[in-house]
Amino acid sequence: MRRFVALFFLVLGAVVLAPLSATAHDVVESTSPADGTTVDTMPSEITLTMSDDPIALGTQVLVKGPAGNVAQGDPSVDGRVITQRVSPDAPAGDYVVTYRVTSNDGHPISGTISFHATVGLDGSTATQGAAVPVTKADPPASQSSIVAPVVLSVVGVLVVLGIVIGGWLAMRRKQPTHS
Repeated sequence: MRRFVALFFLVLGAVVLAPLSATAHDVVESTSPADGTTVDTMPSEITLTMSDDPIALGTQVLVKGPAGNVAQGDPSVDGRVITQRVSPDAPAGDYVVTYRVTSNDGHPISGTISFHATVGLDGSTATQGAAVPVTKADPPASQSSIVAPVVLSVVGVLVVLGIVIGGWLAMRRKQPTHS
């Protein structure tokens, strides 16, 4: 019986903790330029730093401003850093960077950041103003989103435990008693 109780708690711990680790996806830790900032000069590249190494396949970064999309070429992935080059003709103004990245667990991560460049790479200047509409990405999932998998796991363990105990009791009844 002690082995059974020890095995039960081992299985219960594994089933309850497994969904917690499976729900942790990579996130964007920082960007350059930072979201909502004003930079003196338009940067020649945009960088996104992830919490873990992303998968390069499917990575997309768009840099939209007064002249449309000024992203030049495909983004590069080097470890946790994703870099998107910007056209040398990018004018000053408001920019929205839209990204879609595949995290190392295969889940897509997408979002937007915005910034204002006072001087463009082409030498133009701009005063700060909303030339490009900014739509914010959905906020990351909260801890409450892990409750359902945990509850389902506990219910599943209890059902399996009930079946095992029922089978064990049925087998004990069928065993002949030695007198």
